[in-house]
Amino acid sequence: MEREVIRQFSQKYPDVKELFEKHQALENEVSKISQKIYLTPEEELKLKQLKKEKLYIKEQLYRLIKKYEGIEID
Repeated sequence: MEREVIRQFSQKYPDVKELFEKHQALENEVSKISQKIYLTPEEELKLKQLKKEKLYIKEQLYRLIKKYEGIEID
């Protein structure tokens, strides 16, 4: 889903805005860790967890936007 669409919905719906901001914060953390040349095992684990959480939030955003568009999905 395009960021512009998400931004438009986040202006109308506070719950979309909150999730989008969380997703952006996670994206920044992932980017920061990924820039390192070497990751410790703890950092690798944290990176995996952050990516999973980011994906979960992205799925929630998708569902909310589809709901607000009037399209029910399972």
